[in-house]
Amino acid sequence: MGSEWDAFIEGAITSLNLYQYLPKRFTDELNVIQRLSNFTSRAELQDWLCQLPNILPAGEASSNELRTKGNAMFKHKSSNHLVLAAYNKAILAAPAGSRALALSHANRAVVLIRLGRYREAYEDCQLALDGDYPAEKRLKVYFRQAECAESMNDHSKLGPIVDGISQIADGDLSQVLSKGERVKLQTLQTKYDAVEKRSVEAATRSDDSNFLAYVKICSNREGGRHAIAQDTLLTDHIVARETAVSFVPVYDPNVRNTYDCQKCAKVNVIPFPCSTCGSACYCSIQCRDDHRPVHRFECTGYQKRLWHFIGIAHLGMRSFLDGFDTIRSKMLKLCDEKCDPKFDVWLTDVTSGGEKQFGHYKQVLGLVTNFHRMDPDDVLRYALAGLMLSIYLFEFTPFLSAYGLTQGIDRLRHCCAALIMRHIGQLVCNGHAISELRAKSSCASSYGGHREAFVLLQEDNFLPQAGLLHLCFSSSRIFTAIFPQISMFNHDCNPNIRNHFDRSTLTVYATRKIPQDSEVVNCYGPHYKLMPRDMRLMHLKQQYCFDCYCDRCRGGDDMFLSKYNVICCSVCWQQFSMELNMEHLLAGNSVFCTHCSAAIDTDWVRIFEQMDDDQEYVDRDFQRIVTLYDRCEQTLVGFNQTKADVLDAILHTYTKHATMNHFLHSALQKYAMELVSSRRERYDRMSLEFLTACSYLLDLWAMLYLVNGHVPVELSKEEHTALKDFRAAISIVGMENRILILDYAEQFVILNEETRD
Repeated sequence: MGSEWDAFIEGAITSLNLYQYLPKRFTDELNVIQRLSNFTSRAELQDWLCQLPNILPAGEASSNELRTKGNAMFKHKSSNHLVLAAYNKAILAAPAGSRALALSHANRAVVLIRLGRYREAYEDCQLALDGDYPAEKRLKVYFRQAECAESMNDHSKLGPIVDGISQIADGDLSQVLSKGERVKLQTLQTKYDAVEKRSVEAATRSDDSNFLAYVKICSNREGGRHAIAQDTLLTDHIVARETAVSFVPVYDPNVRNTYDCQKCAKVNVIPFPCSTCGSACYCSIQCRDDHRPVHRFECTGYQKRLWHFIGIAHLGMRSFLDGFDTIRSKMLKLCDEKCDPKFDVWLTDVTSGGEKQFGHYKQVLGLVTNFHRMDPDDVLRYALAGLMLSIYLFEFTPFLSAYGLTQGIDRLRHCCAALIMRHIGQLVCNGHAISELRAKSSCASSYGGHREAFVLLQEDNFLPQAGLLHLCFSSSRIFTAIFPQISMFNHDCNPNIRNHFDRSTLTVYATRKIPQDSEVVNCYGPHYKLMPRDMRLMHLKQQYCFDCYCDRCRGGDDMFLSKYNVICCSVCWQQFSMELNMEHLLAGNSVFCTHCSAAIDTDWVRIFEQMDDDQEYVDRDFQRIVTLYDRCEQTLVGFNQTKADVLDAILHTYTKHATMNHFLHSALQKYAMELVSSRRERYDRMSLEFLTACSYLLDLWAMLYLVNGHVPVELSKEEHTALKDFRAAISIVGMENRILILDYAEQFVILNEETRD
């Protein structure tokens, strides 16, 4: 959770000595909430919420200034992507309903048409027309919108456009439209009339994308609820698929100007933000409208930056809001003081009911919380978060009025707080991180001692420029989500499945053969390839409240870790294993051989001091980098993970300069192949680590394509293998990113039939 909230509750716990009010034995969340609410000042929690800033969009003046800047850039033929970024900022800054907002949408539509994003441009035109766009300029927006509809080959959208133009003309087209515009209008009318008129009945269908067809959920004393393979599952076989019941963004203060949809989880979108808070973003008008029933209760929290402060508790609130409609009538019975049912009895009643009665929310409510095993400090923190969020919901949002809730408000507040607290506890041990490739369109570079922005994308689309793929995309945690069915899979530090995310849908594949009736096991984060045994055990105990007895933890994994940390002493020439700490090395601290106690050569660490991406000094510095890396290779043996990190740093700095000379390109290509092999060996080809290593190789092929006069690159056998593995691995990222990256690769490389398979 965020530091502001952490500091507040730590002070409250200490000053009020709240530990004494916790029950000696945890029974249920409502019991804890009721106990604490008697000794916790509601006014104190409300005051904390009141003291949070109200951060609204910057305002009409700021929006106009940003739009004017975008207009000037557009006029002077700056990069379309830089112009788009300026218009995005203008839209985010504009107040709801303002003329500045309408003007910004209309202007952004122009640059989006240039970039071939007709669907978003069409919606921008619609928002301008629905908003306070000047009457005398509306005609050109209608024709611009018609251009988008035609480009999308969706002539059904032309009807409202023709009507809008006709209303402006008010029956006298010759007075308003030029001859060319009248001809164009007639063409639009003809195309619309030709659209086959048929009514499509909107049938409500159940979501059949979720399935656990190949596993069954069992329960026993040793493993609790767990998943068993119903049939033998072979490597790469789909095991399960599930769409998240709820998800929220991961707020990274270091990430700027990236936008992801809060309704469908599409990443790297053209933003259609909530114009009230200016923070929650969506990929379309439809997603924004569809999410309004939930966002109306979160909008004030965005203005107060509340969700940035409370971490996983935001997903607890979102889970409650997503499920409240289905549980409302049942919850009102819980809040009836005359009946006063026990919370645990009520939960059992809800979670054991018919599948259709409470939908997916029933599955969420049935997930474990581990409150009875948690440190009391954590129980208190989650309970106070539940109390605070119920106060926020009742006092700062239209929650009560929206649902017509007037009776038993105090009891209702406690029940809501108990459910939110329950969700927070569930999500701590059941939440999934949705990782994806986050994109950016520009970055800073040095040249001649100056730092300046340069555009990473091609001028007329969203594909990376040749050689810049590695700078465009980076692996990031985008959302935290809850998948209640797949959450029932038990943990193993060496799982037999892998997780693939596409928007908010998680598909699980087998990583090796899983015999019938064998357990299907997931990894909750501490994977044996990423974390040593003692650290894994500590992490699992702290967050998930259990001791891991998987084969890796029982048998130890020293051999695996030692394989990727081998060091060779230049004095006795003996090899030994030691995990290096780069901060330790950069600070000048020595490392000693475990055989002869001689100091190990760490002078190669100067690579990090020598690297400079200023183009003016690349020729001068790179030869030193090569010499130092040769020393690094002599010291760090085989697939040493520190050596791989050094390679990654070199490639990240110099790949964009690879066309400068043959020596530079040749050395970088060798390093890229070495990094690809290292990442594949350690993390397997179906990993984001392997994919990001491949991005350097793709970029170097792209730059060779340019140097050779736009002739597609013919690959060696080793390179073909890397490309084939890359094309298999790209399936682990979402569809939009997958298409972009494959389109990028196929511009430069000759793909034979074997590679295409």
